[in-house]
Amino acid sequence: MRSSLSPPGCRRSPRRQETVISCLRNGVQGSRITEYCFPSYWFAFSGWVDSPVKKYLPLIFLLLLAFAHSAWALDCVLLQSSPLKPYEEARQGFEKSWLGQRSATGPKSISGNTVTQVLLSEQQTTDGFVLKKQLQGARLVVAIGDQALEFARELREVPVVYLLAPSAASLPKNFIGIEMRIQPSRQLAAINKALPKVRSIGVLYNPSQSGQWVQEALLSPVTSVQTLLFKKFDSQTNVPGALQELAGKVDAYWLLPDSQLTAPQVMGSLLEFSMKHRVPIISFSEKYLAQGAAVAVTFDTVDMGAQAAELGAQVVRDGLGKDIPAITPPRKVRVMANPSVLERLGVSFAPNGIDATYTPEGGR
Repeated sequence: MRSSLSPPGCRRSPRRQETVISCLRNGVQGSRITEYCFPSYWFAFSGWVDSPVKKYLPLIFLLLLAFAHSAWALDCVLLQSSPLKPYEEARQGFEKSWLGQRSATGPKSISGNTVTQVLLSEQQTTDGFVLKKQLQGARLVVAIGDQALEFARELREVPVVYLLAPSAASLPKNFIGIEMRIQPSRQLAAINKALPKVRSIGVLYNPSQSGQWVQEALLSPVTSVQTLLFKKFDSQTNVPGALQELAGKVDAYWLLPDSQLTAPQVMGSLLEFSMKHRVPIISFSEKYLAQGAAVAVTFDTVDMGAQAAELGAQVVRDGLGKDIPAITPPRKVRVMANPSVLERLGVSFAPNGIDATYTPEGGR
């Protein structure tokens, strides 16, 4: 259900001097759009004001709204950086789980489990001050993406749950997040289930970027993968030569999230190696399936949103304490496969180990 609510006498300004906020409430189907705009009597009043003051009237109005804090008190505010697909999936997962949570009781109880969504990419610059004042009165703030996290970074009293923010670092104690890193042992278990015949995996890695990750992988107790063959890589490395050292020794190649390793020139050499030696590429992101990777082992963005909702409900109910870690790993691993690439390489896979398949049209 979609409705537009405006105060009496409100008219739409041709310049759209309004703040649009979407409120989703428990028990209401769809979203409810509330539009705040300048009432007509405000513009009538502005006609009586001298010109030097008149140009500041919209700003004065926004300031009045900002300080009318109690009237705008919100339970949960969800800040979304942009309408990118992963952010949208995380938002949907959060809303479904949050609205399904029981009304919490505790230091800052939630009545009705309401959530207000703010899409930052569509906010006007002048709305920032007002929005930040609103956030200070919320009981919980959820930030999806780096831009949203940066916008909320100044909050100190309100608990903030963030996700899909790879640049998160040095945050205050009231911030808790879901990291974008899946432990090597969980990835290897997923690879084993999806590609049960893979016994040896080759990896190029940059010690300064992935040294700790490599150590964790070597200690992973996954018996089906008998060999992990790691080769150090830096800007001076001859990529074709390094890959040639893996030829005939590995059944698959594991692509790590390193900007040097995913550069176009390196990816070109890697794809050539994959086709020539029939070695499937296992990626960390589904976007590389379109370029020729065979399998992607990543996190489930919808479930990550639901996980954020459960964390938020716990924080609202119990408050921030020692029982809630500052960083939590994603709880669900998602495996996507490119069947056409696997078939071309002659690599068999287990359907029960695949959560979704890639198609050129982007279907699942």
